[in-house]
Amino acid sequence: MIELNYRFKDVYGHYRTLQLSQIAPEDLWCLNEEGVLLARLSKIHDSWKQLSGELLPKELIRGAGAYIQQNYYDSIPLQIKDRWPGIISSAEKKSDSEITIICKPQVNLFTFRSIFCKHVPRLFNQEINVELKVYSYNYAQDFSLKLDIKTKR
Repeated sequence: MIELNYRFKDVYGHYRTLQLSQIAPEDLWCLNEEGVLLARLSKIHDSWKQLSGELLPKELIRGAGAYIQQNYYDSIPLQIKDRWPGIISSAEKKSDSEITIICKPQVNLFTFRSIFCKHVPRLFNQEINVELKVYSYNYAQDFSLKLDIKTKR
């Protein structure tokens, strides 16, 4: 299950926090406020749409969708895991400056290190400054990579 907290300013200028959640990758995104389901969202033809629930402002749906896109689909851990699905079993953001990556049992970490360090910076165009900590499946071996990408001008 994925859960994100989306903070936004309503039409009255007050800040509110909504919860965005998805139980499984094939499910719709749920937009909740204080445990109450307000709507279900999905990205259809590159645009976020409300598929059920009380009618919400389109700006709210677009903002929530953009937040999901930025913080989940375009997230560093997901992009890394999607790049090497046969090698990486999990990738998690531990803090704003650290991501932990766990490899699958059959992976030779020594061999993977050179491939990973060479290719991971090429996955991103946005500015990133984070430490990637890569571990073998049983945590017996590890290495770190400081990923520091500046925006291209």
